[in-house]
Amino acid sequence: MKDDINPKELAIEYPCVWRYKIIIVSQSSINDIVKEILKGREYNIKFSHESKNGGYKSYNLDIPVFNGEDREALFRALEAHSDVKFIL
Repeated sequence: MKDDINPKELAIEYPCVWRYKIIIVSQSSINDIVKEILKGREYNIKFSHESKNGGYKSYNLDIPVFNGEDREALFRALEAHSDVKFIL
């Protein structure tokens, strides 16, 4: 059977709105986290889910990104925050 997976990178047209899924500890403030990192950039944050035991909450962060470097820099900045446990 022929493998239909194309090894080329995904073609993304910039600028575009990118969605990050952010998982944080429940005691943290998502608004404080994103304001600290995004420093005045426009964004939309929406609650997504709370873990069964209530220890974690997830949010969808939609933000305009201007190029691949911008998208990756935002990912790294969010990932590096001490209250962020996981980011997709």
